[in-house]
Amino acid sequence: MAVVRTSRRVLFAVLLAPTLTAFLVPAPALAEDGLALLQRVAQGSRQLTYSGTFVYRSGGKVDTSRIAHSLSDGLEVERIEALDGSPREVLRAGGEVKCFFPDEKLVIIENRSSQRGFPALLPAGLGSLPEHYAIRSRGQGRVAGLKSRAVLLEPRDDLRYGHEFWMDADSGLLLKANLVGAHGETLESFVFTQVKIGGPLEHGALKPRFDSARVRVQQVRATEMKPDDISWSFRALLPGFRKVATMKRQTAPENPESLHVVFSDGLASISVFIEPGGSTGATETLSTAGPVSVYRRQLGEHRLVVMGEVPALAVRRLGDGIERKRK
Repeated sequence: MAVVRTSRRVLFAVLLAPTLTAFLVPAPALAEDGLALLQRVAQGSRQLTYSGTFVYRSGGKVDTSRIAHSLSDGLEVERIEALDGSPREVLRAGGEVKCFFPDEKLVIIENRSSQRGFPALLPAGLGSLPEHYAIRSRGQGRVAGLKSRAVLLEPRDDLRYGHEFWMDADSGLLLKANLVGAHGETLESFVFTQVKIGGPLEHGALKPRFDSARVRVQQVRATEMKPDDISWSFRALLPGFRKVATMKRQTAPENPESLHVVFSDGLASISVFIEPGGSTGATETLSTAGPVSVYRRQLGEHRLVVMGEVPALAVRRLGDGIERKRK
């Protein structure tokens, strides 16, 4: 989930989570309690002022980043700076996202009304989660020195992964998250190692650290569309996944315009990219990198890429059901 996924692509020394199913107890009432906790997480990530340092781990890759976030007069502002590896920074103000890459002297700017922040949950989709996940609250613990509560989600099918969320008991801010595979293995993890919840933020915490002068600016144009206005149909929709965004995207004036459709079940998301080009003789390919599955196929004169943090079966099933609408 574009460079902006420093919000979701920079998301997690995490303790390896024990097997998820070991924590699950058959108590239906706990599902409602767990859903209420998830709602607090979704609200807290948007409405709270906070700053801190978090570690993201996926496969053998580990990234440490610093984040600051605030909500003022209805406008969310967030800044994430990578603390290791090559310098990079993401600044989000409402729907505008700026990604700074000082070594490349590059700034990528994208405006999108549906932009999701960090940590990313979709409150509007939480109500249907119990149909596709067994949800359990799991008592209390400590993360980054704070008293926390845990919520566990075990998928009811093989089209999504499990989740383990730890939230601050007082504010609801997400402090730690594990993405859990079919055998209880941790596929991806995020954890705050230090966090301050509540304002005010340090002076300049939301200002870019890197000089934006004398750099190349790449404007990504994203135009929202009505789902019914596209000329493609999706005949193999996945249970629980619904369209949450449909847009035309162009990463640079010299690049072709692509269609970008996002599906989500409230937690997991899958992106579909369709653009002109490619070879009519191209073969289908299915690959995985950590928790990310990518399916590519050629549809006549168009290239199709389906990708998301879901099992490979999900992206292939969705991708095989895409075809041009008949006129």
